[in-house]
Amino acid sequence: MTGLENQSRLVPLEGGINFRDIGGYVNTQGQTVKWRKIMRCGHLANLTDGDLNTLETIGVSRIHDFRREEEQNQNPSCAIRADFIDDYQVSIGDISRFWEFLFDGQLSAESSHELVVNSYRNCIQVVIPAFSRFMRHIVDNADSASVFHCSAGKDRTGMAAALILSALDIPRDTIVADYMLTIEHYNSDKLIDIVEGHLRDAKVEHWDRSWLVPYCSVHEDNIVAFLEAIDAEYGDVKSYLISGLGLSQADIDKMQESFLEG
Repeated sequence: MTGLENQSRLVPLEGGINFRDIGGYVNTQGQTVKWRKIMRCGHLANLTDGDLNTLETIGVSRIHDFRREEEQNQNPSCAIRADFIDDYQVSIGDISRFWEFLFDGQLSAESSHELVVNSYRNCIQVVIPAFSRFMRHIVDNADSASVFHCSAGKDRTGMAAALILSALDIPRDTIVADYMLTIEHYNSDKLIDIVEGHLRDAKVEHWDRSWLVPYCSVHEDNIVAFLEAIDAEYGDVKSYLISGLGLSQADIDKMQESFLEG
């Protein structure tokens, strides 16, 4: 049992985007991640007043926004009654490579997929400053509930979720399965439509929608590349959390005591 089938995973918000709880998963010691303690999602610009009340009732006290400043300006977060930490400014992947491949006639569904996978594989050092602070805040807010997000709640958010779940000794296949839930809970077609609008604005004359899918959806290869790159350089994710992100074993112990039960 992975906890994927639990109906409580999707937090019922009218304006939520890919808004999911990472509770309910069972770790290698048979303990379960507590519900409504750590939640992941896309941007928070469309929340209703009822949604804001729901988050307050849940006890969300801290919001982590990984988006770049231009993304935040495009879709400003609603006035959730919680502390915001929104200066991470995380960039994953170099979109310029996408444009280079497109204009050079090299872009295809396959090359686009490889660009995304490589961005996951090659970012483990780049994300250290942001994810180091993020994990410290998760530890410090362990007695309350936290939400973390990017624009779609899939790439930057997916990596952060993988780090938290790894700290809690959740099996790798469960972590990958959690990452893949975006396919069920996020409308990537809408994002493809937006990207196609940008291509038209740039006077691009030819492309295929299949070229855009790797950027606008998720694939198992992405998160596996991220985790395997950590394994290759640090031995395992726990060592990355300590040697790379600067957590202590006491921090990881506190996370397990605060976020696990049973």
